[in-house]
Amino acid sequence: YALSPEGSPRWIFITGDAIESSPAIGEGGIIYFGSWDGYLYALNPDGSRKWAYRTGDGIPSSPCIGPDGTLYVGSWDLRIYAIDKEGHPKWNFHAKDHVSSSPAIAPDGTVYSCSQDDRLYALTPEGKDKWAFRTEYIINSSPAISKDGNTIYITSGDGNLYAVSPEGYMRWVFKTAYDIDSSPAIDEGGNVYFGSGEGIVFAVNPDGTEKWQFATDFTVVSSPTIGKDGTIYIGTRDGTFYAIAPDGRPRWSYKTGGPIEFSSAAIGPDGTVYVGSTDGYLYAFGP
Repeated sequence: YALSPEGSPRWIFITGDAIESSPAIGEGGIIYFGSWDGYLYALNPDGSRKWAYRTGDGIPSSPCIGPDGTLYVGSWDLRIYAIDKEGHPKWNFHAKDHVSSSPAIAPDGTVYSCSQDDRLYALTPEGKDKWAFRTEYIINSSPAISKDGNTIYITSGDGNLYAVSPEGYMRWVFKTAYDIDSSPAIDEGGNVYFGSGEGIVFAVNPDGTEKWQFATDFTVVSSPTIGKDGTIYIGTRDGTFYAIAPDGRPRWSYKTGGPIEFSSAAIGPDGTVYVGSTDGYLYAFGP
């Protein structure tokens, strides 16, 4: 769906199966996203199809766009793909299990992506394996990279937040009591935020010490989004959407009609916050 700022539909594009992949918007307003029908789609701003690239299975991963327009995306066929902006394959890397994680690109061009084989992979811009960092359980989340590129953060089903160096060594680990599917988010000060299966939103300092905890009423699997003023927005599986101040105090919350699963908030230029719920609605909130 493409919606106007007022919420009315502008156009609809139908794929052959469900869509879990969040869209990425590239140069010229081209929209890229994956579908469980196995295709990575590129749409023109008017909703017409520009091209579609077929992988070997469904694509739950959201694409990441490199500085030169190259698209990086993971597929359920155990591969991480690099595709140029015209839809031509550049390379693919074979992981050891399904890839639902969305890749992230470091300032030096290194591509980081996680797989359900419990590994964080570091790949060269040409798709060569640099190293793999192994956790103790499945990784469904996506990596986040510090602004200087010197630390890669990942969460894992083993309940840990890991800080990993560009050489593949663990800098530190922050342990929680339950599994984590929420991807980490990093603010301007280098603080790291994520939600956990025990229903807590954690804030962790750059050195791996705890900054604060915010208790919700239910499991958190969606990933936090940080506003320009530092507000952290995140949803839970009981359908509540929270706005949390940078110091960990609640600002406001809103109860939707269904669980907020893997939908993370997006923030418009005017500060409007958008989030989807399994009640079938897309919500728009003022800050």
